[in-house]
Amino acid sequence: MEPFYHTITFNNKRYKYSIKPLPKKMVHFKCEAAGIDQEFLAEDIPALLADLRNLIIAEKLYLESEKKVIRFRISPEEKKEIEKRAAKAGFPNVSAFLRHLALEK
Repeated sequence: MEPFYHTITFNNKRYKYSIKPLPKKMVHFKCEAAGIDQEFLAEDIPALLADLRNLIIAEKLYLESEKKVIRFRISPEEKKEIEKRAAKAGFPNVSAFLRHLALEK
């Protein structure tokens, strides 16, 4: 059986989700915005839908809170010099040293 596609709207934005009926009173529920892609008992879907807004908000907050990576290219000599300066300044690693330099107020 094909999945049913729906949206939930809040804060002027639509979030897609799908429900696909499965055998034995199960359904497959998928909502990328909430980070959900799994099977549930059909009887649990109303509670899931009632809480979907909160699950989407929680997933967005989680993704926003993850640390991000910044990359840039330097020569081998520059890398050695930065590592030397980080150690001399007492930083545990180059990341902490560069973060300090970039965010120093």
